[in-house]
Amino acid sequence: MTKVAPLTIVLGTGRCGSTMLSDLVNEHRGVLSLSEFFACLDPWGFSAGELDGPAFWNLLSAPRLKPNTLMRKGVTVPEYRYPLGSGRYAAGDVPALSVMTLPPLTDDPDALLDRIRDEVTGWPVAPLPRQYLRLFTWWASLAGREVVIERSGAAQRFLPDLLTYFPEARFVHMYRHGPDCAVSMSRHPIFRLAVKIREMRKILGVDPYAVHDPDHPRQLPDDLRAFAPDTLDASALATAELPLERFGTMWSYSTGAVKHLAGIPGDRLLHISYDRIVADPVPELTRFGRFAGIPEPAAWATRVADRVDTGRTGASATLSPQQTEELHRACAPGMQRLAAFVGGAPRAG
Repeated sequence: MTKVAPLTIVLGTGRCGSTMLSDLVNEHRGVLSLSEFFACLDPWGFSAGELDGPAFWNLLSAPRLKPNTLMRKGVTVPEYRYPLGSGRYAAGDVPALSVMTLPPLTDDPDALLDRIRDEVTGWPVAPLPRQYLRLFTWWASLAGREVVIERSGAAQRFLPDLLTYFPEARFVHMYRHGPDCAVSMSRHPIFRLAVKIREMRKILGVDPYAVHDPDHPRQLPDDLRAFAPDTLDASALATAELPLERFGTMWSYSTGAVKHLAGIPGDRLLHISYDRIVADPVPELTRFGRFAGIPEPAAWATRVADRVDTGRTGASATLSPQQTEELHRACAPGMQRLAAFVGGAPRAG
């Protein structure tokens, strides 16, 4: 069996370049790049105690409501890579791991899912963290990889659980200039829906995508009914007028999770800036690769550097003066928090 290095987990607020990083890591034949693994399992990824193999398999495979609703309604989410139309599953029934994690790793995500099912359903009862680590080790050995790197969008929301589940893991804190990140969020359907979910929670008392009730649409006012699971309107989601400062506040709030990283020793924690990667990819990717244990990190960084998309920086530079002022005010708490934590405010690309 392949000897696997300690797990590395990449953290971020979402829209901070971590998907790009996962794709670059996936170019290395010695690394198992698990993109969106824990995001795929949300909202149940950290909710279980001890599980036997069949129960663990159900956790990994049961279709989740939010991504399947968005796919069924025709909402385009770039991270959703399951091959609808040619794969085994139709929109609405796609297993959790198949939505985002499996497709970047193979041309046949259904066959890989079957391999995972055949393996894990025979496992004995164990605490969920141990089942995860056993899966990662088995998966890396199956693929002939020496290093496992997990990266989920907006993973900072899972940070307390990740620290508890994986006390020996390495953590990479990836961050981006706040106003640019907020503008990117405002254009992405998941974050646009998140704004509406917050509004619905105030009325329903629950996230309707986590606690499904067919009666929820009836309890919502007309202006929110188009965003509930059973009545989601893709056009309404795309065209709803959402103030940019809402996304600045969302970004700023998400940076609060960095407080949980205080006290982690330097050999287990790396801060890395998306904007610095874009500006000078080879040294920054090399630094990341060396920290994560990627074999021959400089050679990998040099080989993939031209795949870094330099056209996604400075997203907030074209805003009107009023929008700029409002967005910077909303982002200010997060910018100050990051400046104190990483030793300097994130700069726009």
